[in-house]
Amino acid sequence: MYGSSDELLNFERLIAELSAGFIGLEATRIDGAIETALQRVALALGIDRCSLISVSPWTGRIETTHSWASPGSARTPLLNIAESNPWGLQMARAGHPVVFSRLDDLPAEAAADRATAERIGLKSHVTMPMLVAGRLRGGLSFGALRAAREWPDELLGRMRLLADVFAGVLARQHAEQQRERALDFERLASRTLGALLFAGPQDEARVITAGLQDIARFLGADRATLWEIGADQRYRRTHHWFADGVPATEPWSPDELPWISRQLTGDSLARFGRLDELPAEATADRAAMQGLGVRSLLAVPLTVSGQRVGVFSLAAVCTECDWPDELVPGVRLLAEVFATLHVRRDGERRERAAAAEAALWREQFAHVVRVHTVGEMSAALAHEITQPLGAIENYALAARRRATGPAPDLAKVVELLERIVAQSARAGDVVTRLRGMVKRHELQAGEIDLERIAAGCIELLRGECEQRGLGIELQRQGALPPLVADEVHVQQVLLNLLRNAMEAMDGAPPGAPRNITVRIAQDPPGWVSVQVTDHGPGIAESELEQVFEAFHSTKPLGLGVGLAICRRLIEAHGGTLRAAQHPGGGACFTFTLPLVAQER
Repeated sequence: MYGSSDELLNFERLIAELSAGFIGLEATRIDGAIETALQRVALALGIDRCSLISVSPWTGRIETTHSWASPGSARTPLLNIAESNPWGLQMARAGHPVVFSRLDDLPAEAAADRATAERIGLKSHVTMPMLVAGRLRGGLSFGALRAAREWPDELLGRMRLLADVFAGVLARQHAEQQRERALDFERLASRTLGALLFAGPQDEARVITAGLQDIARFLGADRATLWEIGADQRYRRTHHWFADGVPATEPWSPDELPWISRQLTGDSLARFGRLDELPAEATADRAAMQGLGVRSLLAVPLTVSGQRVGVFSLAAVCTECDWPDELVPGVRLLAEVFATLHVRRDGERRERAAAAEAALWREQFAHVVRVHTVGEMSAALAHEITQPLGAIENYALAARRRATGPAPDLAKVVELLERIVAQSARAGDVVTRLRGMVKRHELQAGEIDLERIAAGCIELLRGECEQRGLGIELQRQGALPPLVADEVHVQQVLLNLLRNAMEAMDGAPPGAPRNITVRIAQDPPGWVSVQVTDHGPGIAESELEQVFEAFHSTKPLGLGVGLAICRRLIEAHGGTLRAAQHPGGGACFTFTLPLVAQER
């Protein structure tokens, strides 16, 4: 039986070694490191199999993602854990380990789990749940196939510590995957929104249905529906997409789904990944969802001027589906545009003011472009944030060791905590700089400092410039008089031009300068001009105007709307935006804005 003091001490050393080895490990090497770690754990414990079970943060699917088995033993087979081990899953979700030395140790309610163990040859078994922020993210399993064995309490305690180590690794891996998937979703949402915002009345229904289909398939949903509130307060479908074989849904009233209706009041949303997540007061809603075959639901209200006009819902019927927090802002953004579509349709029916509606749509789309721009920058920004987060993790681990040692060094713990605070502030600064970009915004003209805005944009792109080996030089020609404009819109235009210049530099000819120039001057009189010059391949004379057309893009994944919306934003201020060839090679984009004295 494993459990002598020397064996436990060796196992503790192995845990510390594995924990240290995972710190700072590149994301691409995590899977291989997990496989190696499982083998070392199994050999150290003298067991036949060690496996890592993961809960997908996107779909909620539970499956064995990593496994090691001794020679002559089979790896853990692919199982539907919810059906093969329902009792064990219930225990894990409650944070309790699943432990049995013999099959007869299992309680009567674990009959399905016992049958599974017999089928795959398990004689003794332990599964330690892995929780992250109180949520089940997987389990670390230890199995004996050749003979039954005991699991002393001292060993179980150290197994839980090991599971915590793997939980941290899994959380980090999930975070990497979530960032990439969230970026993919932002791109999908941006393409969908771009198509919606430029669709004519005759194409609107087709474009909406196609967008619902793309969104539902990406998120693993089987139904995507837009609901509109009728005069009788019942919700009726206006647009929908259902997967093959999934039945349609009928109109419903708030009385039939009282809990969901209350959740949708105001700016809240209704969300559950499993029916058992619904609270006790949602009995009627649970029964209705079961009748409709819905296993998971995400519903976002469509509101206009604070009034609810409908609902955008995604439902999973075939399998349970989680709705990660990272995707909720993108779904909300889609709901905002769907709500705006409702406003447009209603405005067309009632022949309301077209000018006011056009201004609303322009701002909606400017917001979409800002979100898309931040999405494209996420890799570089994530690099800036990852560094302080990695430091925070290391300092926290060091502080825990100092605090729990035989002679706690409280002075050192305080020092480490102060370092954690400093690194947190550093990461927070990066996030704060993004808030102004992704926040909803209406035109607000005021006196602005153009040089400060330009410097802020350059700082925001600093990390991406370092990765590309580029420099950005800011030049100011003389003193600048007061300028009245919308700061967020000017920042958006300048950031778009700078990123285009950076991407153009990827195709610069050999020997070309690796820098971009931003020149601000009062030129011509009565106007302020901002000029962005690169040394890339340049733009053909015939395309100098074509680049400002909607959906014209030279980038493989580009929306082709960035420059079009930038010209609209500048023209809304009474200015101009033009492109030209740079005499020294490359392209030059210049926009002008009128001074206070020349305000129109």
